[in-house]
Amino acid sequence: MKTINNNLASKFALAAFLALGTLAVTSCNKDKSQGQETPADQSQLVVRVAGISDGESNAIKSSKSSTSSSKSSNNSIELVQSNGFDAVVAIDNNAPSADASPLSQAGLRASNGLKAASTPLTSTTTYRLYLYKNEGGAYTFTKSMQFTPGTEAPIQIPNGSYKWVALSYNNTDAIPEADASNNLVLPENKDVLYATSGATDIVINSNTAPLSITFNRLYARIAIEINTLGMFAPINSATIAVTGQNAKAATFNLTSGAITLAGSGGTPALTEVNFTDLDGNASRKVAYYYTADQTAQSLTVSVSNLKIQLDNGTERNFGATALTQSKVITPERGKNHRFLVGITESALSFGSGTGAAQWSRSNLYYKPNDATPYRFYHTNPQTNDPNSFFSFGAHRPRVLASANAAVDACALVYPAGLWKIPTGAQLNNVTSVGLLGGLLGDLGLTNVAGIDALVIVQDALAARVVNSTATATYSEFTPTTGNNSAYGAATSSVNRLRFNYNGYMNTLGALNNLITLNLGNTYGSYNAFWTSENLIGTPLINLGVKYHLGHTTGGNYKAYRTTSLLSAGLLGAVSVINSPLMNIRCVRDATWAAKSAQASYNPMPVYPN
Repeated sequence: MKTINNNLASKFALAAFLALGTLAVTSCNKDKSQGQETPADQSQLVVRVAGISDGESNAIKSSKSSTSSSKSSNNSIELVQSNGFDAVVAIDNNAPSADASPLSQAGLRASNGLKAASTPLTSTTTYRLYLYKNEGGAYTFTKSMQFTPGTEAPIQIPNGSYKWVALSYNNTDAIPEADASNNLVLPENKDVLYATSGATDIVINSNTAPLSITFNRLYARIAIEINTLGMFAPINSATIAVTGQNAKAATFNLTSGAITLAGSGGTPALTEVNFTDLDGNASRKVAYYYTADQTAQSLTVSVSNLKIQLDNGTERNFGATALTQSKVITPERGKNHRFLVGITESALSFGSGTGAAQWSRSNLYYKPNDATPYRFYHTNPQTNDPNSFFSFGAHRPRVLASANAAVDACALVYPAGLWKIPTGAQLNNVTSVGLLGGLLGDLGLTNVAGIDALVIVQDALAARVVNSTATATYSEFTPTTGNNSAYGAATSSVNRLRFNYNGYMNTLGALNNLITLNLGNTYGSYNAFWTSENLIGTPLINLGVKYHLGHTTGGNYKAYRTTSLLSAGLLGAVSVINSPLMNIRCVRDATWAAKSAQASYNPMPVYPN
């Protein structure tokens, strides 16, 4: 018989375990489902598993201390350049769940930034429940049973006060009994799950008592994530190598929660064959390893031979040059840790002075029901795609923005906040100059005919845009940096800063939720895209908002920072901004480094409703 003294158990601050499991005991009628009455001095314990907590537990003890560890890995993030792409390289605690989609992971978060929901166990996952009866201050091992979720048979036990402990390896492995001292030698590099009733015993004195178990992790879980969410394309293939990882096992005491670390650990294999797609999304690959060790680990992740699948069915190959990054992770038991390499399209740099900007290679568009709904076209085509025409301040195409909730849709491109809608000043190097050209642009009013009333006047007064090349359907500039063979020839549509003449919808009324796109005669003749500001620098209703308008005239490209008047209207009970529909061309946000350094930053955007 296994017995542990109640006074000894109290020394281990078992109240901390309450965060690891939940319990409800209610009175029910006598259970006759087994064909016979349960004896009066006994009850049936009915067990169900709620899942694995997607929060984090800090309630795991070492063998040398009764207090839980207070260490945590310092979050770090930076944007690094590689051959044809950039990468967000980060250490954080946002380890993704293998069976949760990026969309759900982006949206379901608690106020502390951690995911608040729980992840269900698969139907074949094994777990074992251990029961210890409190008999006059001493806990006596009573029974243990192994289950899989959904197939638990009722456990018949004498009425009384009990401590319960549940353990799983989050797989199909059998869970052993403990030894005479209630110790278990845990396996190496397994996702060990643990839950307990903690310091407060459960009292069973009804005929049927339900027990709901929510597991937390016992080891530290370390995720290595490679994604191309910022490329808006799945990974066809890549060479991935990870070094520096170490996984140590431990001996675990079921009743006290004490952990004794193994003397040495193994090196889990982490190459491309060990990475799996998240929720079937080949744009996001992850590999995990698990360790009881809390010693700092210096990890190096290398990615080379990256090939992605474009929307038109072709492949983009970034060559054999490796992106290699090293970071230090200090594992903490019960915690999630992530080494992230989030690959994103590099920018095209153009201009100087206040007009210098790093431009996206194509316009923004919205792809509903996708893991990355805010994205750039892979080949920068001339297009009248309705999903690329936005009203001012709107985060969905062809929908009027709320007057009180204007959004920068560029900030919703992965990684969050790296891109933004350009300011008026950032148009300086792609805008005509000349006698009164700038002034007329800032004061110009778009008319109901769909063509700016002052374009003819502006064309006469303004010069050709410096360094521009004009064609009948687009204008373009040669960037100072960003040209790369992975994007095709040096003159390709994505290796040049090309503005296609996609047109714009000049006037509309707030008649319905989804506006039917009508470009009139502007398609093929004009480009138009929003800036982020109005004449006094804030997007207030009834003031003009600046936008870019350009076209080819007389074989030259002329473009203006012009103005559209906004007004407030009602769409049902909601006040909205009446505005034209036009494209959005994004630029890099120079403040991203500071924003991403904040402790609450997560590269996955949180998408508005």
